[in-house]
Amino acid sequence: MALAFASAPVTAQTAAQAPAAPSEAALVAARGIVVRLVPPGTYKALMGSTMSNMTSSMADSLKALPMRELAQLGGMSAEDAQKLDRVDLEQVMAIYDPRWRERQQRTMTAMFGAMGDFFNTLEPELREAMAHAYASRFSVDELRDLDRYLATPTGTKFAGMQMTIMTDPAMMALMKGMVPRLMREMPRFVQAAKAATKDLPPPRKVEDITPAERAKMAKMLGVDEDKLGNPKTVM
Repeated sequence: MALAFASAPVTAQTAAQAPAAPSEAALVAARGIVVRLVPPGTYKALMGSTMSNMTSSMADSLKALPMRELAQLGGMSAEDAQKLDRVDLEQVMAIYDPRWRERQQRTMTAMFGAMGDFFNTLEPELREAMAHAYASRFSVDELRDLDRYLATPTGTKFAGMQMTIMTDPAMMALMKGMVPRLMREMPRFVQAAKAATKDLPPPRKVEDITPAERAKMAKMLGVDEDKLGNPKTVM
């Protein structure tokens, strides 16, 4: 999650910014910086126990949510959901799955562990891409300034923790408390999305598609025409 939020602004700026191709000297300097910022094994450590523990901590906060809010998010009508009083989700889950906490923890640990292995194999490519990004946005002199700073005790300390700072207890406490607030705001987010697309015609249904289009779609999907169905509405 932290990685996703951190990468979002960079993605949004990509189209707006078109930096010139970096020089070889800039790339050499940038590679030295990136290896300080992302030493080998960084992503495996980040996606391993630290992210697993953070996600588990955030999931704990869900039990504080009113069941009616969870039910409404799950598709129950507002009227029916309103009938549900505040229920301890942990007590409900204890009946449904007495080992749900252990199951959740194992799931998170396994998933993030596997993701850590995956990102570990990508680290060389990620470092090279980061080097190009830095080299495109900083001059050679600026990159050398950064490298000198990162070589200092303070710079070394900063470089060593800048990727894992989101797992600091203060940040984890904030994110844990943010989950219920985010879930309570979810209906407003959904309404905003609906309002933004209300002037668009609804998606076509299978019965609205011409026989030729139906045959083409079935061929592209590799299924029989009679297997085509209308996708479920997301919102």
